[in-house]
Amino acid sequence: MDPYLEEPNLWSDVHLSLIIAMRGALNAALPMGYVAAADKYVWIHEPDADARTRVIKPDAFVVQNREQAGVISPAAVSTPTKVVLPAIRREGSKYLKIMDAKSRRLITVVELLSPSNKVPGPDREDYLTKRMDYITAGVNLVEIDLHRAGQRLPLAETQPTGFDYYALVCRPSQMPSAEIWPFTVRDPFPVISIPLGPPEPDVPLDLRPCLELAYQQGRYGEEVDYTKPPVPPFSGTDAAWARELLANKAV
Repeated sequence: MDPYLEEPNLWSDVHLSLIIAMRGALNAALPMGYVAAADKYVWIHEPDADARTRVIKPDAFVVQNREQAGVISPAAVSTPTKVVLPAIRREGSKYLKIMDAKSRRLITVVELLSPSNKVPGPDREDYLTKRMDYITAGVNLVEIDLHRAGQRLPLAETQPTGFDYYALVCRPSQMPSAEIWPFTVRDPFPVISIPLGPPEPDVPLDLRPCLELAYQQGRYGEEVDYTKPPVPPFSGTDAAWARELLANKAV
Protein backbone atom coordinates (compact mmCIF):
# COMPACT_ATOMS: atom_id res chain seq x y z
CA MET A 1 0.00 0.00 0.00
CA ASP A 2 1.20 3.50 -0.81
CA PRO A 3 0.39 5.30 2.48
CA TYR A 4 0.45 8.67 0.72
CA LEU A 5 -2.82 7.72 -0.98
CA GLU A 6 -4.52 7.82 2.43
CA GLU A 7 -4.26 11.63 2.40
CA PRO A 8 -7.80 12.93 3.08
CA ASN A 9 -7.91 15.37 0.15
CA LEU A 10 -6.84 12.61 -2.25
CA TRP A 11 -8.72 9.62 -0.92
CA SER A 12 -12.11 10.37 -2.47
CA ASP A 13 -10.66 10.07 -5.96
CA VAL A 14 -8.51 7.09 -4.99
CA HIS A 15 -11.61 5.39 -3.61
CA LEU A 16 -13.47 5.85 -6.90
CA SER A 17 -10.49 4.82 -9.07
CA LEU A 18 -9.85 1.70 -7.02
CA ILE A 19 -13.52 0.67 -7.12
CA ILE A 20 -13.50 0.91 -10.92
CA ALA A 21 -10.20 -1.00 -11.18
CA MET A 22 -11.53 -3.79 -8.95
CA ARG A 23 -14.71 -3.95 -11.00
CA GLY A 24 -12.66 -4.52 -14.15
CA ALA A 25 -10.51 -7.17 -12.49
CA LEU A 26 -13.54 -9.04 -11.18
CA ASN A 27 -15.46 -8.94 -14.45
CA ALA A 28 -12.42 -10.37 -16.20
CA ALA A 29 -12.35 -13.30 -13.76
CA LEU A 30 -16.02 -13.97 -12.95
CA PRO A 31 -17.63 -17.05 -14.52
CA MET A 32 -20.52 -16.75 -16.94
CA GLY A 33 -23.75 -15.78 -15.22
CA TYR A 34 -22.17 -13.26 -12.82
CA VAL A 35 -21.42 -9.57 -13.22
CA ALA A 36 -19.66 -7.01 -11.02
CA ALA A 37 -21.11 -3.49 -10.95
CA ALA A 38 -20.29 -0.27 -9.14
CA ASP A 39 -23.12 1.29 -7.17
CA LYS A 40 -23.76 4.07 -4.70
CA TYR A 41 -26.02 4.41 -1.71
CA VAL A 42 -26.99 7.60 0.08
CA TRP A 43 -27.19 8.25 3.80
CA ILE A 44 -29.46 11.06 4.97
CA HIS A 45 -28.59 12.62 8.32
CA GLU A 46 -30.35 15.01 10.61
CA PRO A 47 -28.95 18.56 10.67
CA ASP A 48 -25.73 19.19 12.52
CA ALA A 49 -25.74 21.50 15.51
CA ASP A 50 -23.26 23.70 13.66
CA ALA A 51 -25.12 25.31 10.77
CA ARG A 52 -21.86 25.97 8.93
CA THR A 53 -21.54 22.29 8.09
CA ARG A 54 -25.02 21.95 6.59
CA VAL A 55 -25.11 21.17 2.90
CA ILE A 56 -28.10 20.64 0.61
CA LYS A 57 -27.56 18.66 -2.58
CA PRO A 58 -30.56 18.55 -4.95
CA ASP A 59 -31.59 15.35 -6.71
CA ALA A 60 -33.52 17.07 -9.49
CA PHE A 61 -33.69 20.42 -11.18
CA VAL A 62 -36.57 22.35 -12.74
CA VAL A 63 -35.45 23.95 -15.99
CA GLN A 64 -37.47 26.73 -17.54
CA ASN A 65 -38.24 26.62 -21.24
CA ARG A 66 -37.90 30.30 -22.08
CA GLU A 67 -39.99 30.06 -25.26
CA GLN A 68 -42.99 28.76 -23.31
CA ALA A 69 -42.50 30.75 -20.11
CA GLY A 70 -45.30 33.08 -19.18
CA VAL A 71 -46.76 35.03 -16.31
CA ILE A 72 -48.83 32.99 -13.85
CA SER A 73 -52.02 34.62 -12.72
CA PRO A 74 -52.02 35.33 -8.96
CA ALA A 75 -55.43 33.64 -8.73
CA ALA A 76 -54.00 30.35 -10.02
CA VAL A 77 -51.83 29.69 -6.96
CA SER A 78 -53.05 29.52 -3.36
CA THR A 79 -51.20 31.64 -0.85
CA PRO A 80 -48.72 29.39 1.03
CA THR A 81 -47.67 29.49 4.64
CA LYS A 82 -43.94 29.97 5.06
CA VAL A 83 -41.87 27.41 6.98
CA VAL A 84 -38.14 26.99 7.57
CA LEU A 85 -36.93 23.54 6.51
CA PRO A 86 -34.07 21.89 8.39
CA ALA A 87 -30.97 21.41 6.27
CA ILE A 88 -29.91 17.85 5.61
CA ARG A 89 -26.61 16.34 4.58
CA ARG A 90 -26.52 13.54 2.05
CA GLU A 91 -23.35 11.53 1.63
CA GLY A 92 -22.82 9.13 -1.25
CA SER A 93 -20.74 6.04 -0.63
CA LYS A 94 -19.50 3.86 -3.48
CA TYR A 95 -19.21 0.09 -3.37
CA LEU A 96 -19.01 -2.97 -5.63
CA LYS A 97 -21.69 -5.60 -5.98
CA ILE A 98 -21.65 -8.99 -7.67
CA MET A 99 -25.01 -10.10 -9.01
CA ASP A 100 -26.60 -12.98 -10.82
CA ALA A 101 -26.60 -11.59 -14.37
CA LYS A 102 -30.08 -12.90 -15.17
CA SER A 103 -32.09 -12.50 -11.97
CA ARG A 104 -30.07 -9.47 -10.72
CA ARG A 105 -29.97 -11.18 -7.33
CA LEU A 106 -27.27 -9.72 -5.08
CA ILE A 107 -24.59 -12.32 -4.31
CA THR A 108 -21.60 -10.44 -2.86
CA VAL A 109 -20.74 -6.86 -1.94
CA VAL A 110 -17.23 -5.41 -1.79
CA GLU A 111 -16.95 -2.48 0.60
CA LEU A 112 -13.88 -0.23 0.49
CA LEU A 113 -13.95 1.62 3.80
CA SER A 114 -13.79 5.41 3.98
CA PRO A 115 -12.30 7.48 6.83
CA SER A 116 -15.81 8.39 8.05
CA ASN A 117 -16.50 4.69 8.70
CA LYS A 118 -13.70 4.73 11.28
CA VAL A 119 -14.77 7.81 13.22
CA PRO A 120 -17.47 7.59 15.93
CA GLY A 121 -20.68 9.04 14.53
CA PRO A 122 -23.64 8.33 12.25
CA ASP A 123 -21.59 7.19 9.24
CA ARG A 124 -19.86 4.51 11.29
CA GLU A 125 -23.10 3.37 12.93
CA ASP A 126 -24.93 3.26 9.60
CA TYR A 127 -22.18 1.17 8.07
CA LEU A 128 -22.11 -1.28 11.00
CA THR A 129 -25.88 -1.71 10.64
CA LYS A 130 -25.53 -2.26 6.91
CA ARG A 131 -22.71 -4.72 7.53
CA MET A 132 -25.00 -6.90 9.62
CA ASP A 133 -27.90 -6.45 7.19
CA TYR A 134 -25.82 -8.01 4.42
CA ILE A 135 -25.08 -11.10 6.49
CA THR A 136 -28.67 -11.41 7.71
CA ALA A 137 -29.90 -11.24 4.10
CA GLY A 138 -27.52 -14.03 3.07
CA VAL A 139 -25.18 -11.76 1.09
CA ASN A 140 -21.42 -12.35 1.15
CA LEU A 141 -19.46 -9.35 2.44
CA VAL A 142 -15.92 -8.41 1.45
CA GLU A 143 -14.62 -5.49 3.54
CA ILE A 144 -11.32 -3.77 2.70
CA ASP A 145 -9.69 -1.23 5.02
CA LEU A 146 -6.76 0.71 3.51
CA HIS A 147 -6.56 3.37 6.24
CA ARG A 148 -4.15 3.35 9.19
CA ALA A 149 -5.97 6.18 10.96
CA GLY A 150 -9.25 5.96 12.82
CA GLN A 151 -10.96 3.48 15.10
CA ARG A 152 -10.81 -0.03 13.71
CA LEU A 153 -14.19 -1.63 13.03
CA PRO A 154 -15.01 -4.60 15.28
CA LEU A 155 -13.34 -7.73 13.93
CA ALA A 156 -13.45 -10.13 16.87
CA GLU A 157 -14.31 -10.32 20.55
CA THR A 158 -10.62 -9.62 21.14
CA GLN A 159 -9.43 -7.15 18.53
CA PRO A 160 -6.34 -8.38 16.64
CA THR A 161 -3.33 -6.06 16.51
CA GLY A 162 -0.04 -5.67 14.68
CA PHE A 163 -1.29 -4.74 11.21
CA ASP A 164 -2.11 -1.58 9.26
CA TYR A 165 -4.68 -2.79 6.73
CA TYR A 166 -6.94 -5.77 6.18
CA ALA A 167 -9.36 -7.52 3.87
CA LEU A 168 -12.25 -9.35 5.55
CA VAL A 169 -14.56 -11.94 3.99
CA CYS A 170 -17.81 -12.83 5.76
CA ARG A 171 -19.84 -15.73 4.40
CA PRO A 172 -23.34 -16.01 5.91
CA SER A 173 -23.11 -19.81 5.93
CA GLN A 174 -20.00 -19.67 8.13
CA MET A 175 -21.03 -16.97 10.60
CA PRO A 176 -19.89 -16.04 13.19
CA SER A 177 -16.56 -17.14 11.66
CA ALA A 178 -14.92 -14.98 9.01
CA GLU A 179 -11.67 -14.86 7.06
CA ILE A 180 -9.20 -11.99 7.35
CA TRP A 181 -6.07 -11.02 5.45
CA PRO A 182 -4.15 -8.59 7.71
CA PHE A 183 -1.07 -6.84 6.32
CA THR A 184 1.25 -3.98 7.19
CA VAL A 185 2.49 -1.09 5.09
CA ARG A 186 5.63 -3.11 4.37
CA ASP A 187 3.84 -6.26 3.20
CA PRO A 188 2.74 -7.01 -0.36
CA PHE A 189 -0.97 -6.83 -1.06
CA PRO A 190 -2.78 -10.10 -0.47
CA VAL A 191 -4.76 -11.97 -3.11
CA ILE A 192 -8.16 -12.34 -1.50
CA SER A 193 -10.94 -14.84 -2.19
CA ILE A 194 -14.22 -13.38 -3.47
CA PRO A 195 -17.08 -15.75 -2.62
CA LEU A 196 -19.88 -16.44 -5.06
CA GLY A 197 -23.01 -18.54 -4.84
CA PRO A 198 -22.69 -22.31 -4.52
CA PRO A 199 -21.44 -24.39 -6.23
CA GLU A 200 -19.15 -21.79 -7.85
CA PRO A 201 -15.58 -21.63 -6.46
CA ASP A 202 -14.17 -18.38 -5.08
CA VAL A 203 -12.70 -15.86 -7.50
CA PRO A 204 -9.24 -14.48 -6.61
CA LEU A 205 -8.85 -10.70 -6.47
CA ASP A 206 -5.28 -9.38 -6.56
CA LEU A 207 -5.40 -5.91 -5.05
CA ARG A 208 -1.92 -4.84 -6.18
CA PRO A 209 -2.61 -4.56 -9.95
CA CYS A 210 -5.87 -2.78 -9.13
CA LEU A 211 -4.05 -0.14 -7.09
CA GLU A 212 -1.34 0.24 -9.74
CA LEU A 213 -3.97 0.83 -12.42
CA ALA A 214 -5.81 3.32 -10.21
CA TYR A 215 -2.51 5.12 -9.47
CA GLN A 216 -1.67 5.35 -13.16
CA GLN A 217 -5.08 6.47 -14.36
CA GLY A 218 -5.51 8.93 -11.49
CA ARG A 219 -2.01 10.39 -12.06
CA TYR A 220 -1.55 10.52 -8.31
CA GLY A 221 2.21 10.77 -8.72
CA GLU A 222 1.62 14.34 -9.95
CA GLU A 223 -0.15 15.29 -6.71
CA VAL A 224 1.74 13.40 -4.01
CA ASP A 225 4.73 15.10 -2.37
CA TYR A 226 6.95 12.22 -1.30
CA THR A 227 9.41 14.59 0.38
CA LYS A 228 6.92 15.12 3.22
CA PRO A 229 5.57 12.61 5.76
CA PRO A 230 2.33 10.87 4.79
CA VAL A 231 -0.99 11.60 6.49
CA PRO A 232 -1.20 10.13 9.06
CA PRO A 233 2.60 10.14 9.64
CA PHE A 234 4.66 7.06 10.39
CA SER A 235 6.17 6.41 13.78
CA GLY A 236 9.01 4.30 15.14
CA THR A 237 10.63 1.76 12.84
CA ASP A 238 8.14 2.39 10.04
CA ALA A 239 9.32 6.01 9.82
CA ALA A 240 12.95 4.92 9.45
CA TRP A 241 11.95 2.27 6.89
CA ALA A 242 10.02 4.83 4.83
CA ARG A 243 12.90 7.32 4.84
CA GLU A 244 15.29 4.68 3.59
CA LEU A 245 12.84 3.49 0.93
CA LEU A 246 12.26 7.00 -0.42
CA ALA A 247 15.96 7.80 -0.34
CA ASN A 248 16.74 4.74 -2.46
CA LYS A 249 13.90 5.62 -4.81
CA ALA A 250 15.32 9.10 -5.36
CA VAL A 251 18.79 7.74 -6.28
